[in-house]
Amino acid sequence: MKLNYKNETFLARWIANELSVEELKEFQQTEDYHHFKAIDDASQLLKPPGYNKKAVFDKILRELQSKKAKKKTVKLIPTWIYGAVASIALLISFFYFNNSTTNFSTSFGEQLTITLPDNSQAHLSPNSKITYKKQSWEDQREVSLNGKAYFEVEKGKSFTVNSTEGNVTVLGTKFTVNTSKGYFEVQCYEGKVKVTSKNDKEVILTKGKAYRNYNKTSENWEFTSNEPSWIKGESYFNNTPLFQIIKALESQFNLKFDTSKIDPNQRFTGTFTHEDVNIALQTVFAPMKISYKLAKNSSVILTYNK
Repeated sequence: MKLNYKNETFLARWIANELSVEELKEFQQTEDYHHFKAIDDASQLLKPPGYNKKAVFDKILRELQSKKAKKKTVKLIPTWIYGAVASIALLISFFYFNNSTTNFSTSFGEQLTITLPDNSQAHLSPNSKITYKKQSWEDQREVSLNGKAYFEVEKGKSFTVNSTEGNVTVLGTKFTVNTSKGYFEVQCYEGKVKVTSKNDKEVILTKGKAYRNYNKTSENWEFTSNEPSWIKGESYFNNTPLFQIIKALESQFNLKFDTSKIDPNQRFTGTFTHEDVNIALQTVFAPMKISYKLAKNSSVILTYNK
């Protein structure tokens, strides 16, 4: 087999690991393979945003020439290799920038509003993270979420929120997604959303409809509010498992709860304020006849009242 590895298409297929076994084996037996391998290995060390591709490749070429100069027979690097080097640099840049992601996150007690490339907005609640690919946004409006967020989506192509527990797809609407390990909740405030949970159950939600999946159990309910209360400084819950309220308290006030002496699966309906941690704790646990002890290290021990 006669390899035309001076061809840019061949080099692109090699970088993408698309060569056949025979092509790769024959290419590896050539001296030029080691030149390209050294260039490719060095390119993996490039880190955005400020690397100088020309300087890196020039340095590699100088080292290659220096090593060959020490031999009795000096063989100059073919002139076509410079064009190949430039092609590899362009391919690496293309692959990197088209697969890089933009991410935002919030810490304890922090909220953040993000304007996406199409002017849709994502409002992140405390201790949450969102990522998306800016370069491919026009072709694919898609974000990944860990935590809770309220989305106001501009009309257009389908808009998808992905998570480990399920996905939500819309065209243009307002909705919240709350996702964490073993828990997935969606509320629709405007328009229509399609929800697909981890167990492949598909649900269509319209305004005022909500869906929850946790512990391999699905639930639906209705609500009347026009936007999530947590944006305005107060978290509201409807027949929600207590462990989710505890998780929200931890994210809002940077606390750590000891739930070993209570049942974290019992349900809670009500609100808590974001302004005062003691009032928040009293509001949640007093109606449930649970006492709490707030320690100096921000840990909270929960026990049932005797």
